[in-house]
Amino acid sequence: MNLLVIGLVMYIVHSDCVSSFQDVDLDLETMTVAGIATTLVARTVVNAGFHRQLVTEVTIPSDSEAGEQISCPVMLRETLPSGVFVDLYQLASQVHMGGPKVLSSEDIDVEKPEYLSPAHTVYVYGDLNVTADHTYYTRIDLPIHVRYHRPSVDREVQFVTSSLKYPSIFHRCKDFNNRKKQFPLIQYPCNYENNSLCQWTELIYEKQRESIDISIPVGNQEDMLLVSMVTLVVTVAGCYLLVHTTLSGDKNTDKKKNR
Repeated sequence: MNLLVIGLVMYIVHSDCVSSFQDVDLDLETMTVAGIATTLVARTVVNAGFHRQLVTEVTIPSDSEAGEQISCPVMLRETLPSGVFVDLYQLASQVHMGGPKVLSSEDIDVEKPEYLSPAHTVYVYGDLNVTADHTYYTRIDLPIHVRYHRPSVDREVQFVTSSLKYPSIFHRCKDFNNRKKQFPLIQYPCNYENNSLCQWTELIYEKQRESIDISIPVGNQEDMLLVSMVTLVVTVAGCYLLVHTTLSGDKNTDKKKNR
């Protein structure tokens, strides 16, 4: 009888301990997921055709220890697929008008088609600003361009898909250093001018999806003969009109001089 009572007590104690450990694991998991989910990243592509805007919005609610900084640097490391590119000369000319500040470690050939171009990585710099509701927020509008793709051999294939992955996000905000979850520091250029290196901390966030897909129109190889003939006719007609207009203008000028 005593052995039965002791065994029953030990079973109850063991069950309580297991239940307690399960509760602790659940709380830790909930805290971790909640910590990641506090950073919100919204991403969309606007406009149509071969010239579009990749819009990225980052929102980070401040905790009780944050809010000392009005703004702090943020950087997006974007990996663009072979079918999409940024024009570095266009971006450089727009910086003084408030355009995005972009650094690339390699030259980008804007003339190559998709099937001759590699994927490339660019670093986009901005600022996380404190809003009225005590959150850090930034919006970056990055002009992107679509490359010409190889014509399709299938009449029914009129579009192809190119996938834009979500970026890796890094910050240099001292207010975030007091948060419980810490990540190692990584050295990257301090700004788009690439004149020095700084230590950045990666901002971990939960992705609702891995990428954004954009549809790109493609030609059809069966139309090659028709397109070539139309192009030739238009080119010849344009040259004829140009020469005719130039010669007619010269004759009228000579008549006026003779008068």
